[in-house]
Amino acid sequence: GSLVRRVKKDETDDTHSLYYDWDLKNLAGIPVASGLYIIHINGYELGTKTLKWFGIMRPIDLDTF
Repeated sequence: GSLVRRVKKDETDDTHSLYYDWDLKNLAGIPVASGLYIIHINGYELGTKTLKWFGIMRPIDLDTF
């Protein structure tokens, strides 16, 4: 596989949110393809977690532009 996106979230940000909303885009701002994604979370002193996520993306309708 290849790296799609890397996110760093600090507790020092203004929102102090426990969640991160991913816009389903890669680093270049292009929507990701449908398929299986492996998400690795490093919580440092809290530990690590690996998630498997399967996403099905709608095809882009170019006629609506």
